[in-house]
Amino acid sequence: MIRKPLKVVVCLAILLTFAIAAPAWGYNGIRVAASRGVEADALSAEPALRPVSPNPPRSSVRVYVPPRPRYALPPPPPFCGPPRRPVNPLLGLLSLPGISTGPFWCNAYLPRPGNKQFQLSAKLWYGKLNSSTILWGTDPVGNPGTEIDLHNDLDLGKYNYIPDFEGRFQIRGNWAMRYTFTPLWYDENYTIPVGGGFYFGNALYPAGAPIKTKFDRLIHRWDLVYDWFQAPHAISSVFAGYSLYDDKLVISSAAPAQSRTRSRGFGLAFAGMSIDRVKRNLGGGGVASLNCRASVHFLEDYFGWDGYAACRIAVPMNCGRWGYLEAGWRWMDLRRGKPTDKDMISLDGLMFSSGLTF
Repeated sequence: MIRKPLKVVVCLAILLTFAIAAPAWGYNGIRVAASRGVEADALSAEPALRPVSPNPPRSSVRVYVPPRPRYALPPPPPFCGPPRRPVNPLLGLLSLPGISTGPFWCNAYLPRPGNKQFQLSAKLWYGKLNSSTILWGTDPVGNPGTEIDLHNDLDLGKYNYIPDFEGRFQIRGNWAMRYTFTPLWYDENYTIPVGGGFYFGNALYPAGAPIKTKFDRLIHRWDLVYDWFQAPHAISSVFAGYSLYDDKLVISSAAPAQSRTRSRGFGLAFAGMSIDRVKRNLGGGGVASLNCRASVHFLEDYFGWDGYAACRIAVPMNCGRWGYLEAGWRWMDLRRGKPTDKDMISLDGLMFSSGLTF
């Protein structure tokens, strides 16, 4: 008779304890004994009038923060927007398939060799032999010999195909090394006309004598290039270096049987400046640019200059490589004016080039 009421009282006490403690645990997670009265008042009041707990509850919701990438992503390729001004409709009739002939776009980008990259090019120069005066040696009485024109007196070709090879290595962002090799070869058989004749190397070549002339000049150039101005659409450089000339002129005849050879090697210092500037973007990611270069050459009683202006079309070839085609005009002039040793050669003509940057 007594056990059952005790069980009922114990069960009611347990239920009452959990009923009072559960709201306290769910509200702020502190001990029931310390907050029972406050929680009871707070639950019975309006939500806006509830007291603020000194220890606000921590949220159980976790916010996912993506990890930072270990390596920086490469910048996106330059975006070529619409042209700034309307395009002349006549240019569209002259454009090639896949190539846009619009004006200069808002963010054109000039391709250039990157750090530790190479640039190789092969050029073909259709050079015209202009002034070409040669004087070497004296006559029998000690006077200066005859001034000979390579074309008029020796019948060397007025026009000649001259190859030119160039390699460049980009040391750093704005420093590069460059090597250029230019060979000149002339070879001709000729009979001196009546009323002609000349002295060369203290030997007389009389009128009517059949002669064979061979003129070779090999030019090696090494220079250091510094890009003093760099912008996305243009770059300007100064350069200086040393050039080595291997020069040989041979004139021989069968009657009279004689041959004279003027062979020499000499070195010249040179310095100059170049500028590359974008003209317009082309379809397919290509870029058209203007490439100009000029330099002066001196030492060993020589003085001359070399100039070049061309238009280049560069096409991307993936993985940082670019291929390009180039066409322009080149001038070269080198003179030495000693009384018994004159050497004045001037060349100019159209030059075509193809290259690769990798």
